[in-house]
Amino acid sequence: MEKKKMNDKGFSLVELIIVIAIMAVLVGILAPQYLKYVQSSRVSTDITNAEEIATSVSVAIADGDITLPASGTITVDADDISNVDAFPASKVSASYTWEVTVGELGVSKITLGGAEIWPDSTAYESAN
Repeated sequence: MEKKKMNDKGFSLVELIIVIAIMAVLVGILAPQYLKYVQSSRVSTDITNAEEIATSVSVAIADGDITLPASGTITVDADDISNVDAFPASKVSASYTWEVTVGELGVSKITLGGAEIWPDSTAYESAN
């Protein structure tokens, strides 16, 4: 008697489980790296925005929209600049607010979320 051959098309259950297990391991390895990349791009965007804010405040000072203090510092808001509607929202956290400090020589410091982001962004990068 001849045995009937089974249809050998498709994958067995064991093969499918092995493929799913391999995919799960790859996702487990790659997901943290992807999340780090996304966070670093958000920090980088905030740093670039700080540079643009410093430039716009410097232009506002040159145009006479902002009066420099005789001594000490003042904090500038986007409302103080005639051609700026608002400073951009932080990409790291929507609750962060921009604080632009202007001294006798122009923009002296910009902080975001309590950490200095301009001119030296190392404190902001390490905090985020």
